[in-house]
Order: sequence, then structure tokens, then C-alpha cells
Amino acid sequence: MPSDHPPAQRISIRNLVIELLLYGILVTLYALLVLRWLSTPLQALFRENLTVYALAGLALIVAQGVLLERLTAFLIARFGVQHFE
Repeated sequence: MPSDHPPAQRISIRNLVIELLLYGILVTLYALLVLRWLSTPLQALFRENLTVYALAGLALIVAQGVLLERLTAFLIARFGVQHFE
């Protein structure tokens, strides 16, 4: 059964799926690590100082984005897969 998509489009779709799966795995691992090691300190911070808790939450969000994007880009480059910007 012939495919309706040109080879370049199939490769692009494959690369996108690989990148999304890899990023999903990394986000899941990050969330589990944060829940394991930071849940108690974050709960205490929430009860004691809501403003600092909010700033800490924003810092974690930014750190997650930067860290996971760099790690994903590194792994994608090591696998030899085109990275989507």
C-alpha cells in the first residue's frame, strides 16, 4: 500500500514523534523527582510564606523549561534526529 506522504514529510513526522516522546519521558521523570524531594519543603513554604512559595514555583517552572529543553536538544543531537525549533 503506497503512502500519500512524501519521504521528507514522513521523516519530519517521525522526528517530531521521537522528540515529543523523549520530552514526555523527561517531564515525567522531572515531576517525579520534584514530588519526591521538594513536596515537603514546598508545602511548608506554602503555609509559611505564600509570596516566596509563588516565586519558588515560578523559578521551578523556568528551570524545568530551560533544563528539559537543553537536555532534549542534547539527546536529539546525539541520536542524530533533526530538532524542531
